[in-house]
Amino acid sequence: MDKLTGFIKTSSWLLFLAALIWSYASLPPQVAYRVDTEGSPIAVMTKGNFFFASLAFFLLVNIVCIIFLRMVKKVDSTEDGTGLRNRSLKKDIMSWTNGFIGILNLFFALILFFITYLNGVEEFQASYLGGIVYIGPVLLIIWFFYLVKLLAKKRD
Repeated sequence: MDKLTGFIKTSSWLLFLAALIWSYASLPPQVAYRVDTEGSPIAVMTKGNFFFASLAFFLLVNIVCIIFLRMVKKVDSTEDGTGLRNRSLKKDIMSWTNGFIGILNLFFALILFFITYLNGVEEFQASYLGGIVYIGPVLLIIWFFYLVKLLAKKRD
């Protein structure tokens, strides 16, 4: 599981960066990131500011998660320890965190695709992206249920 979640994390970094570069190339000079019910922009920012704000948010979230991962990794553990001192739980939490980073990055990439589509099409039709918009939150909910399963697991 460790190798799979590590691969997902690394792949999601590449996916996000590709989405960020693609969105920068596709966006108009003024980017609408909030619209009203008719599709008129409520809040806009320049393409450059949007690019750097997206990159800064991505880096901030990933750095916080990686710091947490390194702090968990430093905890001394044994087979019969309690809490994070249990080697099995520690490995599961580290693996879960790697997957969590991957899911967050996928969610961020989907948001970038959505905002790019929102700004690039003359007549925005939500029906095209209706299902895709829900992928990120559904994956996050499933991943948190998986965390509950890991925490409830009987450890020897």
